[in-house]
Amino acid sequence: MNKLLNYLMGGLLLAAMGSQSTIAAPSDQGAHTEEGAQHADEKQHSEEEHAGEDHAEDEGDHTEEAGHEDHGEEEPDLTFSADLLRDFGGEIATAEAGVIRQQVSLPGEVKLNEEAVAHITPRFAAKIVEVQAKTGDRVKAGDVLAVAESSETLSRFQLKSLIDGVVIKRHVTLGEHLAPDDTAFVVANLSTLWVDIALYPKQVPLVKTGQPVRITTSHGPAPVETSLDYVAPLVDEATRTGLARVFLANPDNDWKPGMFIEGQITLGEFPAAVVAPRTAVIDVEGQSTLFVQHDGSWEPRPVKLGRGDSDSVEILTDLDAGERYVAKGGFVLKAQLQKSEFESGHNH
Repeated sequence: MNKLLNYLMGGLLLAAMGSQSTIAAPSDQGAHTEEGAQHADEKQHSEEEHAGEDHAEDEGDHTEEAGHEDHGEEEPDLTFSADLLRDFGGEIATAEAGVIRQQVSLPGEVKLNEEAVAHITPRFAAKIVEVQAKTGDRVKAGDVLAVAESSETLSRFQLKSLIDGVVIKRHVTLGEHLAPDDTAFVVANLSTLWVDIALYPKQVPLVKTGQPVRITTSHGPAPVETSLDYVAPLVDEATRTGLARVFLANPDNDWKPGMFIEGQITLGEFPAAVVAPRTAVIDVEGQSTLFVQHDGSWEPRPVKLGRGDSDSVEILTDLDAGERYVAKGGFVLKAQLQKSEFESGHNH
């Protein structure tokens, strides 16, 4: 872009110089076509004019150079109001201290809470004579799911749900014979689920119960901020991975067993004198930049970054606590800055 602008500026300058030469030419021709008895005086007068023109050109060059020097020192005036920035989705914040989190992102999966699953089986060998529940039904503890007839006494008895929940599996049909170890129904309470997060060997000694964790999924419910409820004391012998678990509340049944998730675990926190959201940092010509409020306008201020996490970054230089800056939407000011530089010829 800069190279293209240089070519354009160079072309405009050459065109301007060519125009000046064209205008000057008729003046010289007019001087040569004058005739009269005072030829010597005209020659002397012409030399004086040329000397004057050279002097004027020198002065013009100096004026143009001085103008360019002054022009280079000017800064575009970014006077967007805070309200206008907010209209573009921007946010204004005040610089302050904060914490940077040491985090690790690991894969995981939503699973049934195995402690809230009931397998309904007959007490003895029997034939199913009546089926009252189907897969997907919501049931209460004590609800009748089926009626069976004993194979030995021909007496009838009921198969009832042991818990509140949803019938997630039905393994019986009318007239089917079941043994005491056959599962007729599986009922699960989905109001709580397990989120199992795999720990790679290098994370196993770092992850502890109670550490903050953020649960996200690509397609599904909003992220959940919670903490680790359980870290397995053993590692898997086949994969050598550890296990961290979250007991996830699921009152609206938004989370489904089988969903793949990402668990972002916070291993530690570090204080920082000035912290800004990552959305505040804008790349301006390869330099990390914040737009800071100064004398009624927004000053593009290059900064040096320190440690960071997924949301925030430490600002090491050029932003003091208490200063107001654009926390989100700085791209609007960047666009205005580039527009101003282009119009004034700064961008070379």
